[in-house]
Amino acid sequence: MDYCRKVILLTGASSGIGRATVLKLAAQENKIAITARRKELLAEVAEAVRNAGSECLTFPGDATNAKHAEKVVRDTVNRWGRIDIAILNVGAGPATNLLTSSAERILGCMRANYDSMVNFYVPVLRQMRAQTTRGLITHINSLASYFGIPMQGDYTAAKAAARILFETARMELEHFGVDHIRLQTIHPGFVSSKPKQDKLPRPNELSLEAAADHILRAIRSETPEYRFPAGMALATRVGRIAPLWLKTKILLGAAPKQY
Repeated sequence: MDYCRKVILLTGASSGIGRATVLKLAAQENKIAITARRKELLAEVAEAVRNAGSECLTFPGDATNAKHAEKVVRDTVNRWGRIDIAILNVGAGPATNLLTSSAERILGCMRANYDSMVNFYVPVLRQMRAQTTRGLITHINSLASYFGIPMQGDYTAAKAAARILFETARMELEHFGVDHIRLQTIHPGFVSSKPKQDKLPRPNELSLEAAADHILRAIRSETPEYRFPAGMALATRVGRIAPLWLKTKILLGAAPKQY
């Protein structure tokens, strides 16, 4: 889908991939609604968007709150009449040990990565179904969604759940003849979004700028499952069909002895 002169909603916009993507979209004369928890950082992004020539609405708030998500969608449509593209980008995956982690922390990771997506997916899809124009909902997932990874068990489980939900929803859109909406999952590999705080290996790590370029390329192509970078995407494909014993050996070999 073309991303020029569109109404675009983007979650997790105050930093990282979200911020980098918003700033690239800002140069395309768009109307952009952005949301994130950190009000001050969100305001800085909004100022940069307006300086680049696009309109911008800001909605500080928590994506794990379903009422917040409903308000963002409702107020965006009240202002601009529709939503053409929604980029659902909220997520976090700090290193964790499933042998010592608490239920609260594990479920918190699910809320941050899965619930936050569902909270926006539902009202955005409802709005797009009411529209006659074409719409695209893009979820920024992870290559880590394809199998369990030591130090990332709760994160990979949450991302896998999101991947399967979108995969199933695409089938249902086709089954029920909803042909003006596309659902897309984008799977980045490692992206250098903040200082390294764990001991996870990061092969083929990309800059935020490079990751944002990939995201725009994916949106334009409307590829249902877009994976990058190429080297990590290939490794993931191989890993999906590798014997469990071999995959386990490789993944444990990359994990630190203590974490």
